[in-house]
Amino acid sequence: MSNSASLVMDNLLDLKVFVDVVETLSFTKSAERLALSRSAIGKCIGRLEHRLQTRLLHRTTRSIHLSDEGQLVYESAINILQEIERVENILSQGQQQPKGLLRITVPVVFGKRFILPLVQRYLAQWEQVEVDVDFNDDYCDIVRDGFDIAIRIGGMDDNRLVRKVLAPHRLITCASPEYLQQRGEPVNPQALQYHSMLVFRHRGYNVSWKYKINGHLQNYPAQGRLVLNDTEAILAAAIEGQGVCQLGAFLVSEEIKKGRLVPVLTEFSLPESPICALYPTKRYLPPKVREFLALIDECWEGRAIWERLLR
Repeated sequence: MSNSASLVMDNLLDLKVFVDVVETLSFTKSAERLALSRSAIGKCIGRLEHRLQTRLLHRTTRSIHLSDEGQLVYESAINILQEIERVENILSQGQQQPKGLLRITVPVVFGKRFILPLVQRYLAQWEQVEVDVDFNDDYCDIVRDGFDIAIRIGGMDDNRLVRKVLAPHRLITCASPEYLQQRGEPVNPQALQYHSMLVFRHRGYNVSWKYKINGHLQNYPAQGRLVLNDTEAILAAAIEGQGVCQLGAFLVSEEIKKGRLVPVLTEFSLPESPICALYPTKRYLPPKVREFLALIDECWEGRAIWERLLR
């Protein structure tokens, strides 16, 4: 390789390392993701800073922050690397078929019920792909942790991520017919204080119930004798007549269709929110990501498939 070609490759590696460090905020994470040593990461950043004669990152033993100049270089580096990726995709026909490892993070119950069947279908369709699914109700930094796709209920704002709406989501308050026969139906959210609320605890906190009253969102503290940290356990308790629950439509629609649960307080329900796929900002999606998102579109058609049970 000529000296000039070697210099170009070094420049591109330095830019790639710099972008990865900015997105992970960690030399160690970048070293793991790029299969380099931590010292090699440091040398790439140092070489880039020396070449540009400016400090790009402010580093301490605990944190990494972009300088103003670093922000400009980061934005330019993203464009350069995306353009190179575009050319590589054009020239490499083999890359048009999904291959390699696809890493997805999904909410636990929703993921098991509605994403895992799609993963199994995806694997059957594309033999050169492997899939690693992380079932987790906590939001993670998908760029830092190396995920290709995150499925989120409600979505989130992050300028590093593309947000694709997959289907609508809504909360439903409901109880078993037997419970309502014994205790009566609450006429408004305030009346819940006289009922047995099945409480969902997440990360040590009871999750409030949400309603729309006079055009405004209102949170109602969930208080009850039965507190559970698993939504499927809450669903089972509600079916057994142990109280009133507020859960996602994807969990309760089938039970409502069967008559095992009855919706209440429907006039106070919140508007729908989105279920989204989030993935790192890229002008040209890797085929493995593109085809998985296409499979969701094909199967769901932009609608909540669980809602069809209520029609």
